[in-house]
Amino acid sequence: MNLKEKQLSHKLVYECFFMKLYEDEVLLPNNKTSKRIYIMHNSAAAILPITKTGNILLVKQYRYPIRSESIEIPAGKKDFLNENGLDCAVRELEEETGYISNNVKHLLDINSCVGYSNEKIEIFIAKDCVKIENPKESDDDEFLELIELTKAEAKELLLSGKLQDAKTIIALQKYFLDEVK
Repeated sequence: MNLKEKQLSHKLVYECFFMKLYEDEVLLPNNKTSKRIYIMHNSAAAILPITKTGNILLVKQYRYPIRSESIEIPAGKKDFLNENGLDCAVRELEEETGYISNNVKHLLDINSCVGYSNEKIEIFIAKDCVKIENPKESDDDEFLELIELTKAEAKELLLSGKLQDAKTIIALQKYFLDEVK
């Protein structure tokens, strides 16, 4: 069965510095039509920081859309469309945690919400992270609390079901699964 949908019309509904909202009409495989409302996103990068002692760094911040605090790996939107994911992740690591690393590798890429967005998040792992004096400042509208956990504590948090952020859950799962190999 051919599952592909054919675009019949395309309308820009809203645009801002990091995304565009579209409403399209599509032809379905059964020859009926439907509307598709979706976001085209500049994408983002995230990083799982591991200190020289093997601890895992996470940040807690208030997320307005869910009206709740969230514990996450450092992450951010790319500052411009073709910004390198590694550059973005390393910048966010320093801004959000005050740590840097000379041992950063690509972990995996995810599409965060395929039902309504093309947002791709490039996730990296930074090992041997060290605290620096005078790190780059975080964004003016960003208020973060740094959390340092042992591997056991991070695994317990992951298994507790208390994490809500998909990129963080996936990054931690990948990290712990890779350790088992």
